[in-house]
Amino acid sequence: MKRLLLIFIFISQSLFGQDSLAKLDTTYLSLEDIMKMTLSYHPVVKQADLLDENAEAVLREARGNLDPKIEADYSLKEFKEKEYYNLLNTSFKIPTWIGVDPKVEFLKNSGEFLNPQNYISPETDFEQVAVGVSVPIGKGLFFDERRNAIRRADAFSQIAKAEQIKEVNKILFTVIKDYWSWYMASKKQELMRQAIVLAQNLFDRTLIDYEFGEAAVVDTLQAKINFQKRTVDYRKATLEYELAKLNLAKHLWSENLIPLELLPGVLPDSASLFSTPQDTEVKEAISFAMTSNPEIAKLEGKRSQLDADMRWARESMKPQIDLSYSFIDAPFNPEFETRSPEFGDNYKMGIDFSFPILLRKERGKIQQTRLKLQSNEFQLAQSQVELKNEVLGAYAQSVAFQDLLVQYQGVSNNYRRLLDAEIINLQNGETDLFKLNIQQDKYIEAQTEYFEAFTKWEKSKAEFYHVVGFPVLGLSNMFGIVTNTQ
Repeated sequence: MKRLLLIFIFISQSLFGQDSLAKLDTTYLSLEDIMKMTLSYHPVVKQADLLDENAEAVLREARGNLDPKIEADYSLKEFKEKEYYNLLNTSFKIPTWIGVDPKVEFLKNSGEFLNPQNYISPETDFEQVAVGVSVPIGKGLFFDERRNAIRRADAFSQIAKAEQIKEVNKILFTVIKDYWSWYMASKKQELMRQAIVLAQNLFDRTLIDYEFGEAAVVDTLQAKINFQKRTVDYRKATLEYELAKLNLAKHLWSENLIPLELLPGVLPDSASLFSTPQDTEVKEAISFAMTSNPEIAKLEGKRSQLDADMRWARESMKPQIDLSYSFIDAPFNPEFETRSPEFGDNYKMGIDFSFPILLRKERGKIQQTRLKLQSNEFQLAQSQVELKNEVLGAYAQSVAFQDLLVQYQGVSNNYRRLLDAEIINLQNGETDLFKLNIQQDKYIEAQTEYFEAFTKWEKSKAEFYHVVGFPVLGLSNMFGIVTNTQ
């Protein structure tokens, strides 16, 4: 009996001990470490960074419409040793935000058969300077196509930033879920390992009892079936663990896009990065989500683009009237001698006018843009309502899982006490293997439910921050990241 008591003490330690032989050489990989690796090296995160760079390139391209421009036009004709014409026209234009564009021209025209309008007196060595400005006094005075392009590019930057936050949050949330699935699989595998140790020892003990005539053949058969069942459960748990480990490993990268693997002996720990949201935090989270959630920010950016399009469409309803005026050889001439320019003295001017009579193109553009704006407003309102409900749902789910976790832990602890009692009863000959197996099944089931509740609780806490749309799931300070949601 003393020998059997030692056996059951060993069994109890194997089943419930926290430091088993299998964990002596274990390395724990925390969720924080994996998140840091993901933010630093994951290809999807790197790809998301390109969205911001692309937005900067689009904005730079749009602002290029305001870049100063140098133009030159040169024409020469000689025939039978005669110079028919030699024309040089260079200009320097400075586009401005307000639509008034200054222009400086330098002309040098000569030749025997020169068009009279291109004639320049030989007294100035056929050279002439014109300084003037072009002004749209109709369409384009208050808003033009280049200003519309810049406004759209600004809004595109907002959309790209929101998309970047969305993609990074999505991959981080996926990593978190896969990490806790790995944690759940590791705990279930360890639980099945402990169960198979108990089943093995019970089977060995039954064989010893059978040899001494203290157990029937059917008892050994029952013990063997239980051991076989535990072996099958352990194999299934091991398969689930390996699949969960592989699923998490696909997120592990090092520098230069080198994929990493989880080595044997590396296990997850239970350290959490998130706390259960409190009532006071929910209102602030909803307020943030209504304006800064990536999906809402994208719709706001789209509205800004459509507002710019609408302004340009309305501006296009005006007649095209472009006025240009240039002083000739003033305020300086080709020799850079200065003189005060006077209107009506040595100048050239021009007026360009156009106006579509029916304005069907312009009115159609306004109607299309108005419909797009209405559609965007409908989508924005619907998204805000759905988002608010999702935030409240994620909060309720997190609180519920926290409460359930306490209950599952109590149930698991009680089933453990019952199993301990059955082991003692078996030692005293007051029970049988059938009852012990039932209690072990109940304990395994309760412990599994506890681990499932724990992992669902951790996932639900992360889901709350993911639904709200905080950049980097609200962990910016932890990882030393400066974020800007604007």
